[in-house]
Amino acid sequence: MARIVLPFSRHSLGEWIEILQKATSADERYRALLAVNSLGAITKVVDCCRDQLRDADSSVRALAVKLLGQAKSRSGADSIGWAELMCELTERLSDSDIDVRFEAARALGRIQINDESSKGILLSLLEEDGIQPLMIAAVVSSLAERSDVDLTQLVARYTLLLTDEQAEIRESVSAAIAAWGPQARLMLDPLVQSIEDEEPLVRENVALALGQSGVSSEKVLRALESASTDEDAIVASVAQESLRQLSQSS
Repeated sequence: MARIVLPFSRHSLGEWIEILQKATSADERYRALLAVNSLGAITKVVDCCRDQLRDADSSVRALAVKLLGQAKSRSGADSIGWAELMCELTERLSDSDIDVRFEAARALGRIQINDESSKGILLSLLEEDGIQPLMIAAVVSSLAERSDVDLTQLVARYTLLLTDEQAEIRESVSAAIAAWGPQARLMLDPLVQSIEDEEPLVRENVALALGQSGVSSEKVLRALESASTDEDAIVASVAQESLRQLSQSS
C-alpha cells in the first residue's frame, strides 16, 4: 500500500516554526505559516500568527490575520486572550494593504460580532474604487454573516452590484439579499430587473429573495411567473415555490 503523504509532512512543527522565523522569502514564510496552522495546537498557531502581523510582506500579514480569525472556532479557543488579540487586529484595520484590512475586519467580526470598527472597514471597502471582484464578493459575504449591519446602508451599492459585469459579484449580492428575509422588500425593483440575469444562480437567488420579501405586488408576481418556466429546472422550482409562498401569505 502506498504511503499517504500528508500536507506539510516534510518537516516537523518545530522545523516549520524555525523556517517561519528565519526564512527570507515571503513565499517560504507563507507556506510555513500554513504548515504551523495545520500541525500546531491553537496556542502555538496564535503565537506564530501574532508574530507575523507586522511581517514585511502583505500576503503573509493577511494570512496571519485570516488564521487568527479562524482560530476563534478551533478547539481550545477559550484559552486565548481574545481581548488583547482584538487590539492587535484593530491595528491592522489601518494597514497599507487592502487585503490585510479586509481580513482584519472579517476576523474581528468573527471574534466579536458587533464590532463597530470592523463593520466600518467592510462598508468602506464596499465603496472603494478599483477593488477586485473577488474582494467585493468576499466583503458582501462577510457583511451577510453579521447581525449589526443596517441593511438600508447597502441598498444603493447592492443595486449597482446586481448589474456588475462580474458574475461572482452578482451571485454573492443576490445570495446575500435572499438571506435578508422580509427585508428583501428594500430591493424589489432591482430584484425584479435581475430575474432575467444570464446566470442561473443569480436568477435562483432573486426568485428566492422575491418570495422571502412577502410582497405579492403585480410586478413581483409577474417576475416570478416568468421565472417559473425558466429553462433551468432549479430556478423554475424556486420561483414556483415563491409563488406558492406569496399566495399563502396574501
